[in-house]
Formats: sequence, C-alpha cells, structure tokens
Amino acid sequence: MCERDSRQVIAHQFADEWLMVAMNDSSTYDDLMEKAIGASPSSLADELSDEWEQLAQQVAELVEERISPTASLFIGQWLKGQGVLPFDLIAREVLAKKAEVSK
Repeated sequence: MCERDSRQVIAHQFADEWLMVAMNDSSTYDDLMEKAIGASPSSLADELSDEWEQLAQQVAELVEERISPTASLFIGQWLKGQGVLPFDLIAREVLAKKAEVSK
C-alpha cells in the first residue's frame, strides 16, 4: 500500500470512529446538526478540525500536568495533526445526514 492510500485508510478510520461517537451522543449530534445549517463542506470541515485541534491541545496540557511531559508528547503527537481529510469526510457525512433529516 502506498503512502497516499495509507493516509486515506487512516482518515476513513478516524472519520468513522469520530462519527460513531458524535452520532451516539445526543448533545453532540444536536450541535452538529445546528452547525450544518447553511454550512458548506469546507467551512464545516474547517470548524470541526479547529475544534479537534483545540481539544487535542487541552488533552496534551492536562496529560503533561497530571502525568508527565513525555506522555503529553505521545498523546499530543497522536491526537494532533490529523489534517483536513478526515474532517472533510466527517463534514460530508454530517451534511448528508442533515439533508436526510430535513426531508
């Protein structure tokens, strides 16, 4: 498998897991449907990506404070830098779901 294909697989796995969690939490689901109103795929993807990066930073800081700087580096490396691809996939799925619900 080439690097491009590998990135695609990882992005799809991340998006699937993210959506599974988000769609099964009523508060998060409602928030997503609200964000989807009038949003384009790229604007929604950017917003979700920014929120994820903020969350990742908060988690890394908490791990550094409570556990260790080294653990924080591992966690931060894993959580940060997902790139925009998984959030493009997530945004498209959310907008499709919003359109389905709006029918």
